[in-house]
Amino acid sequence: MKFFSRGYQSHNDFGKSAVIEKLRFSVLNIIRLYVRYWYDNNNMGKQCAISFTCLLLAFLMISPQIHSETMRLTIYDDGRSCPANCDAHVVFDRSLNGTIFAHDPISSLAPFKKCALNTLCQICFDDRSNSSCMTATYRGNGPHPKTFDFTPEFYKQNCSNPAIPAELRQHCKSLAIAAKALDMRTNCIANLNDPKCVALIKKANSLQAADLPLYEKCKRDGETNFNKNRPVAQQRSNDCAYEKKGTGGPNSSGKTWKRLLPGACRPGTFVGRDGLDCCTGNTFSDGPLGSECKGFYK
Repeated sequence: MKFFSRGYQSHNDFGKSAVIEKLRFSVLNIIRLYVRYWYDNNNMGKQCAISFTCLLLAFLMISPQIHSETMRLTIYDDGRSCPANCDAHVVFDRSLNGTIFAHDPISSLAPFKKCALNTLCQICFDDRSNSSCMTATYRGNGPHPKTFDFTPEFYKQNCSNPAIPAELRQHCKSLAIAAKALDMRTNCIANLNDPKCVALIKKANSLQAADLPLYEKCKRDGETNFNKNRPVAQQRSNDCAYEKKGTGGPNSSGKTWKRLLPGACRPGTFVGRDGLDCCTGNTFSDGPLGSECKGFYK
């Protein structure tokens, strides 16, 4: 599922950054004046000290804003709901589109032009350096702000490329470490007949088989017609792949979510423990999902 978050900076924020830089320059000038005149003229020194103190207080109040903003990188695969058969792409919250973090590649200066659906998009992992930028196919909106949510295929195609931005390269290393945590376990999705896996896979197949006709009917009839006259617990959303009333959670932060339903996962893949993503049997994509897919590894 397109699930996590981190920060972005609006056009107004970049204007604020310019003001902050001017303020920093002013503070340095005041310091120089303060030192220069302190011994020459006591009254001037006092005036400089007062001005310096006021500007320093203002500077300290807004200084947190000058720290570099960075994006969070996540991985997702929500089965049949994943655009373009989950090819190599990115999704992100619409609030990012048209900012320094995500914009049309031909738009190099603010105000930035938005990325068009299903086209290459310039994405930047921080707001300070062009070296943090690359292009990726944009497939639409993700549900949480401040996040680039990539597919397993995106990582597969890019992690071996030495030219990728440092932020992505570091995240690829983290994904590989998470994948190794599953290597010593039996992969039940890849080993359906292993004695440790038979009951688990039987149950997963049963849930998927029961839900698939409902998913297909919802797709045929449309969500509005499908949901009509059904109790809310049986209604579907997000192109029929998710429940309409969220029953997931709450997690440690008190957040709840709509669960991905079993019929939405492609054949040979199964919805995870918390209904966040489809577990595929690929340790590189399942490992970073933690407890969501860990149950399929015994």
